[in-house]
Amino acid sequence: MYETYKGRHIFSEQSIRYEGALRHKEIPLQAIRGYRTDDKYTHIIPVSKAYPSIRIGYTSEGYEDIKFWLADRFPDLDVQQEQEAQDILQDETLGRSVPEREEKLAQARQVARVLNGMAWATAAWLFFYPKPYDVAVQAGLALPAVAVVALLWYQGLIRADERKDSAYPSLSPALFIPSLGLLLRVLLDFELLDYLMAWQLAAAVAVLFGGLLMYGNRRFISMPNSRWGAIAMVFFCALAYGYGAVVAFNCVFDESPSRVYTVNVLKKHTSSGKTTTYYLEVGSWGPRTAPEDVTVTEATYDHTMPGDSVQVYQSPGRLGVPWFIVGE
Repeated sequence: MYETYKGRHIFSEQSIRYEGALRHKEIPLQAIRGYRTDDKYTHIIPVSKAYPSIRIGYTSEGYEDIKFWLADRFPDLDVQQEQEAQDILQDETLGRSVPEREEKLAQARQVARVLNGMAWATAAWLFFYPKPYDVAVQAGLALPAVAVVALLWYQGLIRADERKDSAYPSLSPALFIPSLGLLLRVLLDFELLDYLMAWQLAAAVAVLFGGLLMYGNRRFISMPNSRWGAIAMVFFCALAYGYGAVVAFNCVFDESPSRVYTVNVLKKHTSSGKTTTYYLEVGSWGPRTAPEDVTVTEATYDHTMPGDSVQVYQSPGRLGVPWFIVGE
């Protein structure tokens, strides 16, 4: 109640500011994409997440004058989205008749909704409880590929990037979230002995994956107001999927016998950030001719002390990239 009493919206020719008792926000006018209105608020939408959004309640003093002020300077994104939806229904390249285009748009929205929901579930599965492990990894490998197929099937009707003010459904979560989950999983679980070869293979997969994304998303890349966002999404999806897919396929599906080394533990330490990484410093073994840190699971870290020994399992890799894991 005190925040509501103290809160003020300040409009100038440079920015819109919110000054409250506990919160302060400011958006430069050139960073405002537009505004949206619902039954309780007018929402001022920035061009990117680098800037905060500001909402103005309909009970604010001078609310009608504020809406006129905004309408003189910025697009109404609700009207813009409605106009974009009408453009879709009038686009003869997307179907022979309006009912056919309406049906196709509804199908595309449903496909995007299902794949995006599966994306979040798959990423959570990979990151929090990847069991059975190979099945979870297969899901992480398959879902972005299925999303690319959907993008190509509904060419020009589904976008790879995401814009909340767009009438076009987006597959951004289905493309990026499982790729990111797969990338984090392999970074946590596997260590490579030849990163140069891994990056060469990852670059080849990223170019192929990114090329398909560029082709399927070319309609939106050609639009000046969405070009750079669309290109950025393609780049990050291709990079995450390229490396994650190569390392996952190389390590998870490697059926070759491993060479086992018994090595001494010299030290142990952790690295903390958003997640905690556990390290053991071990003596030389196989291709490692000097003591180096290796990552281990939390359980292995807790049960192992300096002076103990651990097993290093080295494998040649399904794609020829040698890798290893450490166990008790």
